[in-house]
Amino acid sequence: MNDTTHSLSDAADVFISYSSEDRDRIDPIVQLVRAMKKGSVFQDFVSIRPGEKWAEKIMKALEHCHTVLVFWCVHSAASDWVRQEYEASIKADKEIIPILLDDTEVPDPLRAYQWLDFRRNTPHGGLFGFSPGVFVRRSNIHYYPKDESGEYRDWESEQHVEQEHERKQDWKRSQATRTEEIARSIVARLTSSERHD
Repeated sequence: MNDTTHSLSDAADVFISYSSEDRDRIDPIVQLVRAMKKGSVFQDFVSIRPGEKWAEKIMKALEHCHTVLVFWCVHSAASDWVRQEYEASIKADKEIIPILLDDTEVPDPLRAYQWLDFRRNTPHGGLFGFSPGVFVRRSNIHYYPKDESGEYRDWESEQHVEQEHERKQDWKRSQATRTEEIARSIVARLTSSERHD
């Protein structure tokens, strides 16, 4: 990447504020927002090159952005950086859109802003990592029958692996659907705020 690309990232329209613990959960959403909006989006780990002073880059990007998306959940509530980012945004009179991912209490300074509510009965607005199942034998007998070619096979273990693969595919489909739903709502909100400017 050249310097022009990175100087443009400092002047991104949208700044993403989130806890690094949630990067895997929100990154697909941010990628979709970036693609749908076709505008510049600042996200620290994408927009800051190795060797750059990250704190300076973050503050410069905040200074130049128009809108700050604050992904709010239990992790961001515990993050000093998220707090510094939304406080700096409030002070600079930026447009702020809190995005609620769970029932963590929204602090008073952020309550003044209309949020997008993606809370569900599941943690992180239905965005969660895949938890592999644990293989447990049904019996203590380790009998491995031979297959048609005469090789011993652990059919029970293989069945577990196959079921886990199917479960992971179902999980990926549900996450893709939820991610797109959230991204479309965010882009619709960003688009409506641009029309009012």
